[in-house]
Amino acid sequence: MADGADGADGADGMGRGVRVFLTACVCGIASGMFGIGGGVLLVPLLGLLFSFSQHRAQGTSLVALIPPTGVLALLAYARQGFVSWKTGLLLIPGVFLGGIVGGRLAEKLQPQRMRQVFAGILFALGTWQAFSAWWR
Repeated sequence: MADGADGADGADGMGRGVRVFLTACVCGIASGMFGIGGGVLLVPLLGLLFSFSQHRAQGTSLVALIPPTGVLALLAYARQGFVSWKTGLLLIPGVFLGGIVGGRLAEKLQPQRMRQVFAGILFALGTWQAFSAWWR
């Protein structure tokens, strides 16, 4: 899909760029504080605020978050001793292979179904997290 195919890129010029930047700042803060950002915040915000399709929002969030935010947040947590290197390194092959499979599965889903699946996962995890935070 070329830039602008979902009506989001290039629209509104400088004002859009400022809104994207501010949205990214909020997501970066959340990523650094809570280890979330791309999937939990940026993807829905790109869809809701900038009319990105679910597929485009997910792909765009990967460009923005994996290299810069992930590395910087990792360094901050590592300095404080909050990284389990053994577990983290064991996660890499699963995330790598899962990312390939997930990307292929995403290609097969229609945008509306993709958004429904994504919303369902966020809702289920959010509910689980809320219950474990208050009633555990």
